[in-house]
Parts: sequence; structure tokens; C-alpha cells
Amino acid sequence: MKQIFSFVAIVLFSGFFITQSLIGQEKITVRAKGSFISRDLTPEQTKARAIEEAKREALLKAGISETIAFTDFSYQFEDNEKFQEIFQVISSIETGGEIIVDTILHEDRRFNEFGNMEVEVEIEATVYKHVAKADPGFRFKIKGVDEVYKNNDYLLFNFTPAKEGYLKIFNITDEETSLLYPFSHPTETYLNEDPEYRFKKRKEVQFPMHPAFDHGYALEIIKPDKEQEFNILLFVYTKDYIPFLDEVSFKNIMKWIYSIPPDQRVTEQVGFIIKKKL
Repeated sequence: MKQIFSFVAIVLFSGFFITQSLIGQEKITVRAKGSFISRDLTPEQTKARAIEEAKREALLKAGISETIAFTDFSYQFEDNEKFQEIFQVISSIETGGEIIVDTILHEDRRFNEFGNMEVEVEIEATVYKHVAKADPGFRFKIKGVDEVYKNNDYLLFNFTPAKEGYLKIFNITDEETSLLYPFSHPTETYLNEDPEYRFKKRKEVQFPMHPAFDHGYALEIIKPDKEQEFNILLFVYTKDYIPFLDEVSFKNIMKWIYSIPPDQRVTEQVGFIIKKKL
């Protein structure tokens, strides 16, 4: 979907990890290995499973011993493995901390004596170890997003928070990532929205909020040769105003989210597909 208009650090032995104090949590860099054996998965799917095992090992090294549960995909993205991986990262539920893979340091692929593929990886990852727990009363509701749209349709939806707070909405596709709300344009500044707008408790708001876009967000497949485009709207709602200052990329978004203690934010993702009109 196009935008509107078509450290204080303590270094421990052997580079094992670096710890930085954050509000309500600890930030740790860890190296870990993981492997996975597969009979019928593709090489990339097998590698993804090995990375998940390495992530679990990294969490254990960081001192997070709780059970880590990774959700299944709620949407069927067919053969788009890259987008499946993105959705899995966003959908993962971690009870004691969150993790971002910074680098895959080493990857080894081989077949064992039974003809099964085995992939082993070594990763360097950043673990955000939480002290605070999520606030169960800090929630919001989204309604009005359909599962499928036609190219050049308009997107309208409603947002209702349980408590006052600040919102950012990111749009993630298999081609690009953008900040949908608050909208900002370098030259058409009259379209810019207030990044510090505070949403009211239990007051329903319709998006887009700007009166110039009363028809909705224009949906358009980015590459004209594609038959469909996968999209995820990632909603991030925080108790305090926390600016997002980095370049908009999936990795930077997740780093920004994980740097916020879980009792200060809540996230939700909604997926949809844009299809070409017949």
C-alpha cells in the first residue's frame, strides 16, 4: 500500500554479551546456535526453524527461563516465505523478554545419513529482558479492516482505546515499510498530522483522521506486474509520547517497540491482501 500520493556498556568475557540498562528492562547482546532437521521443508523454511531454535537458546543465555510460545500464522501468505517470517516475528508472544536477530554469523547446510536436510546457524541477537509485566487494562479495539481489497479501493477503520495514550500505525508489505499514522509529508505539510495527539479513553476514532482523506487510505499495489500484495497494519499504542526517530524499516520498528517496557505499550497487527481487479 503506497503512502498517500500515489552506551554505558559492560563488556563481558569473549564478547559473550553486552548489557545496557533500560527503564524497566535490560538489553543484552547474545551469541547462540540452533539447528533443525527436515524431511519435507524447503531449505529456507528449515533455516527459519533453525533460527527459532537459536533464538530460544539466546533467550536462555540471557537468563529468560520462561516458556516462549510462537504463534502460528493467522493469515495464509501462500509461497511468500519472506512475508511469513515477518508476520511470525510480529505475532510472537514472549513471556519474559523479546529478541531481535541482528546478524547470522554462520550457516551450515548438510544432509544426514538418512537423507534429511540439517541446517545449523549461529546468530548474534539483542534480547530485551523485562522487569515490568504488560498492563492488561491498557488495550484497544480495531474494527472495519477487511481481509481482501481490490486495487484502488479505499481503507477505512475505527480505533477505540480503553485508556488515554499515543498511537503509531506502521504499514508493512512484502516490498516496503512506511509510517501510516501520524502522516508526514516533507513538502505537503498541510497534510501532516500531530505526532503528539493524545487519544481519549473509550472514544472511537475513524481513520484516516485528516479531513483531506475522508474517502480513506488509497490502496494500490506497488509493483504493477504483481497480482496481489500482502499488507500488515502494525498498531503501537503507548501510555506516554515516545517518538520514532529512525529510518522506517521493519528491523528499526521492532527495536523501537522492544525498547519500550511492556507495561507502557500494547501492539496489535491486522493483515489484509490487495488484489488486482479482474
